Amino acid sequence: MKVLSPERMAKYDEYSIKTWGIPSAVLMENAGRNTYRLMKERYLPGVKAIAVICGRGNNGGDGFVIARYALRDGFRTKVFLVGKRTELKGDAGLNMELYASIGGEIIECAKDIDALRKGIREADILVDAIFGTGLSKETGGNEKLAIEAMNDSGRPVISVDIPSGIDGKTGLPLGAAVQATHTFTYGYPKLGQVLFPGAYHAGRLTVVDISIPAFIEDKIGTDGVVADGEMLRGFLRKRLPWSHKGTFGHVVVIAGSTGKTGAAHMASLAALKVGAGLVTLIIPESLNSIMGTKLTEVMTYPVRDKGKGCLPLSAYKEITDFIKDKDVVIVGPGLSQNKQTMELVRKLHRNAQKPFVIDADGINAFQENPDMIRTSKHEAVFTPHPGELARIIGITPQAINADRIGAGRSFTEQYGAYLLLKGARSIFFSPGGEMIINPTGNPALAKGGSGDILTGFIGGFIAQGYSLAEATILAAYIHGYVADTWVENGIDLDMLACDLLAGAGRAIQEIRDGKDRVYIEKSL
Repeated sequence: MKVLSPERMAKYDEYSIKTWGIPSAVLMENAGRNTYRLMKERYLPGVKAIAVICGRGNNGGDGFVIARYALRDGFRTKVFLVGKRTELKGDAGLNMELYASIGGEIIECAKDIDALRKGIREADILVDAIFGTGLSKETGGNEKLAIEAMNDSGRPVISVDIPSGIDGKTGLPLGAAVQATHTFTYGYPKLGQVLFPGAYHAGRLTVVDISIPAFIEDKIGTDGVVADGEMLRGFLRKRLPWSHKGTFGHVVVIAGSTGKTGAAHMASLAALKVGAGLVTLIIPESLNSIMGTKLTEVMTYPVRDKGKGCLPLSAYKEITDFIKDKDVVIVGPGLSQNKQTMELVRKLHRNAQKPFVIDADGINAFQENPDMIRTSKHEAVFTPHPGELARIIGITPQAINADRIGAGRSFTEQYGAYLLLKGARSIFFSPGGEMIINPTGNPALAKGGSGDILTGFIGGFIAQGYSLAEATILAAYIHGYVADTWVENGIDLDMLACDLLAGAGRAIQEIRDGKDRVYIEKSL
């Protein structure tokens, strides 16, 4: 599902109005009417009183359309305008007058919101129509008080287009922000609704059609894509009956050091679990007996380490010769930051002509040598969390989290590698400018080892012939999907990283069969 920034959505509206000839009042009517229709179906049975809290802009105009339909259908409806009636202009003013013309009650809250607080207490459900996706400054004054009153009410809140107070581009709260039960957004999902914490504030998200013609995408472009089952079904490969282990590729995992053999174990098993035919773990010789006990289906290739428990630079040629006929190299999980090991990683990355999946200490190998990322002779996907990416590009994790999209695009443009920026709503970036947001996952993944499983999933899919982009988004989606399934059947406290292995096959099958869950609903 394509996703837009507020700025691009404004261009879509402008094109629809000026070039395609759709009156702006029609777009507003479509937005409010369809929101009301869906709201009525899902939330209004048994409801008697509705409070619609409107701002002074077009978002408030959408709220007045909803209020008019609710009043027409016999609901006890009141509009609380955070401002004065004289401040509403254009389509918003038109719809305010249409609502008033059929006897609709409008309570102005320009000076205080005591009447609003009373109206909220008397209502069964609230409609938030204060601010839209174009908000760019912190909420304050009576708007802030109105938002806080809605949040404190305990009532279901339906947000119009976006929860008031959320930045439509970053998802960050601009001061006080509405915590919605359900958000109905128009035309396309916006970045700030699918990135956290905005996605949390949005609650359930439904995209409502308002008659914007789809060909505008080719004229004006989009900002990215939110991954979904439909996308994945477009490139999931069939496993034909006459296939054999060679059909599904050979993964090499370069991982593990003293005290960190678990990371090597998990990454290796994960590659097998998503369908790779063969996996070989390259491991320091002094740790091989441990891995021989841990792993049954995974082969090991021990490299002399003189008992140091980490891979030496002297192993470069031996490893290079071994990986020549293999399909993909995973490097990094539990590898350690030993100086020789870090130099080994950089040298392999620079010269080996194989697809690479680089995680954890594999990423740390480049923190003082980021320009070496571009010197490689192959495609590579880096899978950092914000702290690891911060060490590469020389800013703080806080700065990355404040603008995850900007940081990700900067990395791929500067270094020419693929990137999966991990976190709540991981984001994939390609050197060609593609951006895909992964909607799956929850705090159950916030445990050591879950990243190693993800890395193994990516390598396992690449071995089977998927492109780096396909493999990465497929792995990220399934990784989070299994965690979401776990939480549906329990809580997010007790899942261990290895529990992700057991659910991977079923997740793939559900997606393949079209029986997967929907993260962002699209309604006509």
